[in-house]
Amino acid sequence: MTANDSGHINNLNENQKENLKEFWKILLEYIENEDDQLKKILFLLFGLDNPDVILLRFLRARKWDIHAALEQFIQTIQWRIEVNIEDILLYGENHIEFEEILSGKTFFICSDKFGRPINYVSVKDHIKGQFPSESTEKLTILTMETGRKLLKYPNESVTVIFDMDGFSMKNMDYHHVKFLINLLQNYYPESLGLGLVLNAPWIFNSCWYLIKSWLDPVVQQKIHFIKNLQDLNQFIDRNSLPKRLNGDLPEFQYIPPNEQEKQMLAIIHQDSCGKLKAKEDHYQSGLKYLEITSKWIENKSNDNERKQSEEELRSSYEKLLPYISSLTHYHRNGYINEPIYNQTYEFIQKTNQEKTTFF
Repeated sequence: MTANDSGHINNLNENQKENLKEFWKILLEYIENEDDQLKKILFLLFGLDNPDVILLRFLRARKWDIHAALEQFIQTIQWRIEVNIEDILLYGENHIEFEEILSGKTFFICSDKFGRPINYVSVKDHIKGQFPSESTEKLTILTMETGRKLLKYPNESVTVIFDMDGFSMKNMDYHHVKFLINLLQNYYPESLGLGLVLNAPWIFNSCWYLIKSWLDPVVQQKIHFIKNLQDLNQFIDRNSLPKRLNGDLPEFQYIPPNEQEKQMLAIIHQDSCGKLKAKEDHYQSGLKYLEITSKWIENKSNDNERKQSEEELRSSYEKLLPYISSLTHYHRNGYINEPIYNQTYEFIQKTNQEKTTFF
C-alpha cells in the first residue's frame, strides 16, 4: 500500500477526512486526563511517521469504525507500555539471544518491485523451543520497528517472504505464529503489504488450514503461495534477492557492533542531562502538536501550521533518538542512515572538552 492509494493520506474523500478529524477528536478527549506516560509513548509512536498516517492505519484496519479504531489504538499504546517498548529499542540486539540473531531466521533485503522493504523469513531456522520465547518475541518486535524505519514515502507497508524450504513439524510453532498475527493485525495494522509463501511442502497444508482461520480476510488476500523461484520474480527482481533464492545478493551475515560503536553509545547513554533535555523538548513538541491539532479539528488552524508542528515533533524525536535507542545491523550495513548518533556523540565530546579546558 502507498500513500496514493484510496483511504491513504493523499487520497482521502470528504467522508474519510471527516472520519480522521473525528478520530482525532475522540482521541484527544480520551488522553486529556491521562498521565504523562501514555502521552510520552504516544509521541514516541509518532516519531517515525506522520501521525495522520498512523491513525489512518487503524481506521482502515477497522473498516472506518471510529470507535473500534480508537479502542484498538489505545490498546496498542497500552501494549507498548506493557512490553516496555522503550527498553526493546534502547537495548536492541543486546537483549536478544546472540545465536538467534546469527541464525538468520529473519532479516531485511532491499525492496520489491513496488518499493516495499522485503523481510525474508527462513522458517527452517526457527526451531520451536530452541530459544526463550521472550527473546524470539523481542526479535520479532524489533524487526517490526526496523521495518518502520526502512519505509520510504509513499510506501507504508513491507513484503514478507516466508521461505518454507526444509520445513518440518519441529519448525511449526503455533504459539509464535499467533503472536506474529496479533502484532500484524492489532498493533501494527496495515503494515503487511504482501506475504509470499515459498516452497511450502504438502505437510504444511493442514497447518495453513488452521493458521488461515486466525487471519482477517483482508490479510488473507495479501498472502500468495509461490510454487517456484521463477514466479517470485513477478514480485521481486533478481538483484533484490539472496543467492539462496537465485538472486544476486550475498547471504545474510550479521554485522556485530565494534568497540568504537559501543563506546559511542555508552557515552551518549551516560549523558543524563542531554537525555533529560531531549525528552522534555520532545514532550513539549508533542503537546504543541496536540494543541494545534485540536484547533485544526475546529478549523481554527491551517494545514501549514499543523505541518510545521509535525516537523518540529519529528525534529525533536530525531534529537532524542540516540538517547533512547541503539544502532542495529541495518545501520552497519547501510540500510538505515541516521547521522544524528555521530552528531550527538561529537557534541557531547566537544562539550566535555570545553568543560575540561574551562576548569
